[in-house]
Amino acid sequence: MKAKKYIGIIFLAAALGACNDDFLERYPLDQINDASFWTSASDVEMYANQFYVTLRDPHLNWRLDDNSDNNAPGSRNPVSWNEYTLPASGGGWGKGDWLQIRNCNFALERIAKMQPSPALLVAEAEIRFFKAFHYFKKVKMFGDVPWLDTSLEVGSADLQKARDTRQLVVANIMKELDFAVKNLPAVSPADRLTKYAALALKVDVGLFEGTFRKYHGVGGEFLPLLRESAAAAEEIITSGAFSVYSTGKPDQDYFDLFVQYELKGNPEGIMVQRFLEAKRMHNDVRALGEQRTGYTKDFVDGYLCKDGLPIALSPLYKGDKVFGDEFVGRDPRMQQSVYNKDRIYRIYGDGSLEYRPMPEFDNNYVTTSYYILKGFSPHERDRLQNQCVIDNFIFRYGEVLVSYAEVKAELGEADQAVLDKSVNLLRARVGMPALKATVGFVDPNWPNWEVAVSPLINEIRRERRIELAGEGKRWDDLVRWKAGKLLDNPKTYQGARDPATGNYRIIYPGFTRTWNDRLYLYPIPTQELALNPSFKQNPGWE
Repeated sequence: MKAKKYIGIIFLAAALGACNDDFLERYPLDQINDASFWTSASDVEMYANQFYVTLRDPHLNWRLDDNSDNNAPGSRNPVSWNEYTLPASGGGWGKGDWLQIRNCNFALERIAKMQPSPALLVAEAEIRFFKAFHYFKKVKMFGDVPWLDTSLEVGSADLQKARDTRQLVVANIMKELDFAVKNLPAVSPADRLTKYAALALKVDVGLFEGTFRKYHGVGGEFLPLLRESAAAAEEIITSGAFSVYSTGKPDQDYFDLFVQYELKGNPEGIMVQRFLEAKRMHNDVRALGEQRTGYTKDFVDGYLCKDGLPIALSPLYKGDKVFGDEFVGRDPRMQQSVYNKDRIYRIYGDGSLEYRPMPEFDNNYVTTSYYILKGFSPHERDRLQNQCVIDNFIFRYGEVLVSYAEVKAELGEADQAVLDKSVNLLRARVGMPALKATVGFVDPNWPNWEVAVSPLINEIRRERRIELAGEGKRWDDLVRWKAGKLLDNPKTYQGARDPATGNYRIIYPGFTRTWNDRLYLYPIPTQELALNPSFKQNPGWE
């Protein structure tokens, strides 16, 4: 079946350039060039192909959590440990880092001169989506950035443009997404962007920026952004086009969702990237086999017990003196996300099975003993180097549901009906009790947030952490909640008990972590400050 998979999008780079020399007005007929290319919507669509591959971060999703309290990699993360060095150049601001935005503007300039048509509006909507997508990354990294509507050339005045406020940039991002929502189709047989992908990104932007402004006390009005996020999520939910993946196996469905060879048609797939044998493959499972990181004690302790109570309150919790006991009576997502004695480690070609002794303290595999299982296939064929064709989510309905619950709680509108059509659908998949709007308990281990939140928001944040573990979302959450100080907790770089000593594994002996608020934004490279005197350095990096 895998050999018959069809990838509707061919990822290719469009190498288009303009030439201003009069004597080169005649162009080779067998080559694509700027003067003859921009004639139809299909030309723009072909140009947009180059952006699709950028939807998938070049870093593995589970490694994106290495700078958070979820993971403890073998080497200290320089950002979360405040060991990041102010760069002279690059650092997310180099020429290549702005290339995708420039390429979008390059296309939009030419689209403006083309004959309008419904098909061209769809193609333009794709370009505007990608411009919003890459600008959102810039805002999350740097805050204020220049908003550019032209492709810069040597001598362009905008090369000396000052950084625009994040308020202006986010407002423009939302305008681009509104255009995309209005003009993209509801479905795409060719696996291209749809209005629901644009709505999902709008959910992310509104939630991130709305909560960032609220908890950091900067950036102006936050309620309108939260309302836009909620409205976008509601449009996705009420469309009826998506649902929570479930086959009625609460102890297996969550794990299975992330090791699918074919996500086309999966009810949670708002936007997916598909892979094909001998055409486009990846190395994720092989890397997870020897991941050299691991979930932290702090993260693992966050799983509720099957009665819906935290470990500090539930009689089901058996303690952590014996590694296997930690999994007993817990949220089934724990056994489907963290390797344990009940899971198969490898399935060889001849059908023989391998199990790993637990806990595993070999640094070649996992630092903390809490082995990241989510997304790991035990099949030997998936571990062949760069031969894996397990598909990936770009936008997942499950994430929209937890985001919707959170944004409604931030608006003070998360009643039982909201919870029942959002996070409680995810809990139902694994057979967990429904979250009540009144919560019904006070967990003594709720995080010590710098900005206090209600019991309901505490539990929605827990649900988000558990449901989205290993998907690269945690750092952004800590940033927008102004929750960096949670990284000072030693449990965020601590592992399971070592059976030989009975002590918790300390990942970085002799080191303690102290948060610095400057880490909420990356610094502007010194070379860029010198080249553009209008730039001011981000706080704490002066």
